[in-house]
Amino acid sequence: MEQAGMNSTSAHDASGFAPASVTRRRTDATRRYDIYLFVHKGLRSFMGEALTAVGRLDPEDGVEVTRVLTQIRGLLEICRSHLNKENEYVHPAMEARRSGSCARTAQDHAGHERAFDELEAGARAIESASDEARAAAVARLYRHLAVFIAENFAHMEIEESENNAVLWATHTDAELMAIEQAIVASIPPQQKAAMLRWMAPSLTPCERARLFTGLKRGVPEEAFAGMLTLVKPHLGNRDWSKLMAALSG
Repeated sequence: MEQAGMNSTSAHDASGFAPASVTRRRTDATRRYDIYLFVHKGLRSFMGEALTAVGRLDPEDGVEVTRVLTQIRGLLEICRSHLNKENEYVHPAMEARRSGSCARTAQDHAGHERAFDELEAGARAIESASDEARAAAVARLYRHLAVFIAENFAHMEIEESENNAVLWATHTDAELMAIEQAIVASIPPQQKAAMLRWMAPSLTPCERARLFTGLKRGVPEEAFAGMLTLVKPHLGNRDWSKLMAALSG
């Protein structure tokens, strides 16, 4: 899922360490449409929370093991979907106008697909382990997940700097928004809701206001109310108040 088609004030419009050259490029392009911004913030938050959950997991608590492994599988599902949508929509758009421009991130994606299978195997190993071996299986999953997340953080930085540079040089903002809308339209509602749960609390108040202003204009009133209900438990009181003020303005 990219930015759920909502990185602007209209649902129809859209849903660090960095070298000095990258920082300058971002500053020069601050008014360009960033197709990665919202979804990457959500993914980073979900990944960090999942890693923390595995790190503190009590391997002797069966209920807790089930809960955390369900969380890990939810993360893998979102990551698979996000990767597939980039492969299907973003990379072809880049290649169509600058051949070879997505080679680096496409290679990363192949490695991530292998990592998905390895992490799922690690989750199954915990489920099938004897009581004596479960702690070691949890520790292995924790280390493997940490490496996976570290690689994804570096990968997302490349997409936000190098891929965005290509997209901004070869596409208009309207074209980027159209790509994102196609991605959003292809995502099942349950996955959209799961990603919204992680995106919304990960944004700045201004970004969150843009996200929900776009949603308010683009979905039925009942559906919008459900989205607010979904995210409210994950926002602090001040963030919730700021969002309500923005939506009522």
